[in-house]
This record gives sequence, C-alpha cells and structure tokens, in this order.
Amino acid sequence: MKINQKADLFSEALKNELIEIRTKCGLSKNEAATRAGLAVSFVSYLESGKRRPTVETLAKLAWVYDTTPSAILVNCEKAIESTPQE
Repeated sequence: MKINQKADLFSEALKNELIEIRTKCGLSKNEAATRAGLAVSFVSYLESGKRRPTVETLAKLAWVYDTTPSAILVNCEKAIESTPQE
C-alpha cells in the first residue's frame, strides 16, 4: 500500500473513530465542542473529514471523551490493519 493511500485510510479511520467515541460517551457535537473549547462547526468538519485535527485538538477531544490521544490513534492503526489490501 502506498503512503498516500495509507494516509487517506488513516484520515477515514480517524473521522470514524471520533464519531464513534463521541456517541459512546453520549455527547452531542455541541456538548463535545463546548467542553473542548472548540466551535461546533469545527467538530462537524472533523467528523466529516473536511478538516484534520492538530495534536492539541486531538488531545482536547480525547480528554473530553475520557480517553487518550494515543488510544484514538491506536484504534485508527488497527482499523487500517484490518482493511483488505489491494
């Protein structure tokens, strides 16, 4: 798998992970954004894949979701590993 393809898969996995973890926490986008000090529109952009989080933003969201940035990234890596290769 080429680097750019892997990066695209990682971005897709990250947006899916952010949606999944927020919903498991029972938070709306508005609640998550408020607690993290972010705009609701920015959280929507992250979850739609239109924007990518900085390390700081990922950390804020992880802590709001009572997890760690590294746990989120590990889940994304696992998602990529389980993706069938061409």
